[in-house]
Amino acid sequence: MSVEALQQRWDYPPLQRVLQGEITKHGTWDEQVPDYAEDLALIRLQILERQERYQEYLYLAQAEGQTERYLTMLANLGRIEEAMLAAKTQMQSMDTAFALAQTLQQQGANTQALEIAQTGLSLQGNCEYELAIWTSNLAEGLDDNTVALAARVQAFIAQPKFGDYRLAQHLAGNDWGEIKKDLLASLRQHTGWGIQETKVDIFLEEELIDDAIATVSDLSYYQETLVRRVMEKAISTRPDWVIENATSRAESIMDRGKAEAYDSAVGWLKLVRAGYKESERQSQWSEYRRKLMKIHARKYKLMAMLKAKDLD
Repeated sequence: MSVEALQQRWDYPPLQRVLQGEITKHGTWDEQVPDYAEDLALIRLQILERQERYQEYLYLAQAEGQTERYLTMLANLGRIEEAMLAAKTQMQSMDTAFALAQTLQQQGANTQALEIAQTGLSLQGNCEYELAIWTSNLAEGLDDNTVALAARVQAFIAQPKFGDYRLAQHLAGNDWGEIKKDLLASLRQHTGWGIQETKVDIFLEEELIDDAIATVSDLSYYQETLVRRVMEKAISTRPDWVIENATSRAESIMDRGKAEAYDSAVGWLKLVRAGYKESERQSQWSEYRRKLMKIHARKYKLMAMLKAKDLD
């Protein structure tokens, strides 16, 4: 690329034709377009921008298919109507729409920015959540509650977060009932990484205990805080699940003799005890406790814990 750029300089005929406004499908190349064409175009655009050769910048960006840079430069130059008109035929990605919308907002063209952002949310791209949040905030600032709500809902569906759920509720007002059903249905189907905490937050908020249980039942010990949160809420209505799940977790630790994790095992056993107590089966807990003490009689550290009064 460097050798080619030095040979062409700025006198290369195809480049000169482009800088004078002659746009063809070949761009700035006479022959086959090389792999480094985009990198070279970006360098040239940077130089033109530094030199404030804006019209030539626009010609080159258009010729080389740099749509995002073409549209945002139009907006930066205050040529808002041109940018909006060009966007209707040239804007094909969510990312380009986001860049243009932000530029328009910086130019004080908030209404146009919102229009572009809304269009962008229907395109393909890698910034759906970020654009949807930005759109919702802008719409809310413009008192367009309908667009603000629609964008917030789209953001939640793309990447569920408890805060967005609450904001959607605020924006929905009397329509929250139906919208909540859709958001919860989407949340149940979501399997993205790290989604469990959001699911627990929302399901417990809505007192959907069975959904919360389904979320945490198979989680590993790395996420035991979430499991305990659900168990504490589920004890009064789903004591059998608490007993079964907490028993399994406690026994896994005790059976392996992991002395450094006995505190965790006892924590699970306290939940087992609470489950039996809540379901008025104290005698079954006492029997189970005696069984554990018999099985693990040689594990002195564990035995001392099992004999503690808070496990009576």
